[in-house]
Amino acid sequence: MKSHALTLLLLFFLLLPSWLTAQDYEVQVSPAGGVYAGAFPVTMTCDNPGLTIRYTLNGAVPNGKSARYSEPLMLSKRLESRSNIYKIPISPKNEFYLPDSVTKGIVIRAAAFDGQGNRVSPVVTQSYFIGSLDCNLHGLPVVSICADSLSLFAHDTGILVPGDLFDPKELDNSGNYAQHGREWEREVNVEFYADGNGGFNQRAGLRTHGGIRARRAQQKGLKIYARQEYGKKNFKCKIFEESELEKYKHLVLRPFRNAANPSGVNDWLANQIAAPLNMGTTLSRPVVLFLNGEYWGIYFIEEKPDERYLENHYVVDCNNVNIITFWSIADAGTSDEWKSLYNWMKEADLSDPAQYNLAAKKIDIPNIIDYFIYELFSVNWDWPSNNARCWQVPNGQWHWVFYDGDCCFDNPEYPVYDAAAYTGMMWNTCEWSTLFFRKLLESKTFKNQFLIRLGELNNTLFSYEKTKPHLDRIHRLLKDEIPMQVKRFNNPQSVVQWEESCRKTDRFLSGRVKRFWQQTVDGFHLRNEKVLSIVCNTNRTLFRKDFRLLAMAEEECTAWMEVLDPKGNVIHGEYVFLYPGKNGLPVSIGNRPGVYVVKVGDAKCEITKTSYWIPVVLISSALVVCVLIIYLIIRRRYVSRQIFR
Repeated sequence: MKSHALTLLLLFFLLLPSWLTAQDYEVQVSPAGGVYAGAFPVTMTCDNPGLTIRYTLNGAVPNGKSARYSEPLMLSKRLESRSNIYKIPISPKNEFYLPDSVTKGIVIRAAAFDGQGNRVSPVVTQSYFIGSLDCNLHGLPVVSICADSLSLFAHDTGILVPGDLFDPKELDNSGNYAQHGREWEREVNVEFYADGNGGFNQRAGLRTHGGIRARRAQQKGLKIYARQEYGKKNFKCKIFEESELEKYKHLVLRPFRNAANPSGVNDWLANQIAAPLNMGTTLSRPVVLFLNGEYWGIYFIEEKPDERYLENHYVVDCNNVNIITFWSIADAGTSDEWKSLYNWMKEADLSDPAQYNLAAKKIDIPNIIDYFIYELFSVNWDWPSNNARCWQVPNGQWHWVFYDGDCCFDNPEYPVYDAAAYTGMMWNTCEWSTLFFRKLLESKTFKNQFLIRLGELNNTLFSYEKTKPHLDRIHRLLKDEIPMQVKRFNNPQSVVQWEESCRKTDRFLSGRVKRFWQQTVDGFHLRNEKVLSIVCNTNRTLFRKDFRLLAMAEEECTAWMEVLDPKGNVIHGEYVFLYPGKNGLPVSIGNRPGVYVVKVGDAKCEITKTSYWIPVVLISSALVVCVLIIYLIIRRRYVSRQIFR
């Protein structure tokens, strides 16, 4: 035993000089990686001229037998990787598409070695994307991931392949890529370049991400982890333009092909529209991904909605939060408080105001209202059984986060209220996942808040004028890159298919408010004929544009309110929710003189807008007459004084 300990101690002291040397030296590569228009020479130096610099071009970690650096490397196509990893089958045969060729960048990984071939410096990685070498990214940021091929593609340990764990009879449960946990995390180097090559370049952990569909596909869902053991415990960079955050622990790389339709933009669009709502949403940005220098298509880099996300956005202790997914599973912390609330909700009678008030103490009501409304508006048919997530600080309220909108904005006719209140068992909705929606609607207070908020959002944030610019923006960002995505993965199958899918999404947005309101009217059994009358607080207006109507309703109902100008054109329209009895409704009319008609359901009233010119002429005439009279009076007095002198 003592002999064994002495042997280990001797080995430690023998290796100590080499280990210390490895910490002392570093290879510098210049210029740094990034996106460039033209080619140039790359130089490598080490602060110990007695060491040898060796490098690789295929993403592998250099060793004592790698190419030796002796003079500047002129960037050219001869430096592109010859490994052609795009030919490796990383999905079942029926889902694998093999292109004729792929676009390539240039990846240089270098390190210093001593005379015995021992690496004595960290590995430095720089990736170059040169427009003049047919590597045009069309203005999109780029993410470059480099790793030894065996860690990604080996049959027994590769995380991107079907591998040893694949069973063709169990497509939804097998494959190396389906595995979870730290054991299936691989060390890689990640570079992110955007906005003049600003970004980050560091070692990180890589795993597959998402459901089995996203993992099994050729263009896979991925996530990256910053850890101290890899060198840096955070990704420090202002990644997302709409946020000032500059520190992230975990990031997701969501593939274009994850979307429910060929537009590929569903999740990004869903997060953009949802951002102003009273609920959590994830920041997202389109990028182009390269793997060991080979083009891997369009992805969206985005936040991972975990405890670190909560720490960034809600200033909470990431080690002291409870996160629940699928309405039951603890993703962080414990599920004890959640189970207690859930079991109580099953038995509670929320039509009793006292019991509803108890629920409101445990649930962030404005938050869950916005959450439910948005899932319904966006027609997320992969919900509520899937993609549900809420969180709390222990003993605090529960809050909901919207994430994974890949199945939003796809089917405008999907029966959203039927799915949200379903009590049977289907793959995407079932009794246990609809409990909170059903129980909360037992409360008249909650239902009224829900309908009023829905009407408000339909008339503002969900309007086509608000949603269309987001779609136009992502279309503009991606349109030049789509041919590359088509060539690489045949998804979408053509630019024509992509354009048509974007137009379909546009049609969805343009008609969604009206369709959503009709679904709400039908779902809540609301009718317009309950509007008895409307009265305006004035029947004639001069300078005013805004006034209030008084609408009388027989019982709670919804109604379409519209304002018609003197030519009969609809200048304003919105859905309103009315209580039994009197309801004050703010209304705005235009500047054109004439008779305006305001309709609420089947009731209507008229407002007369007087022309500006009539009062202007009258006032002007009166002023002229007054001035003339004053002049005559003064003139008369002046003449009188002259006579009596």
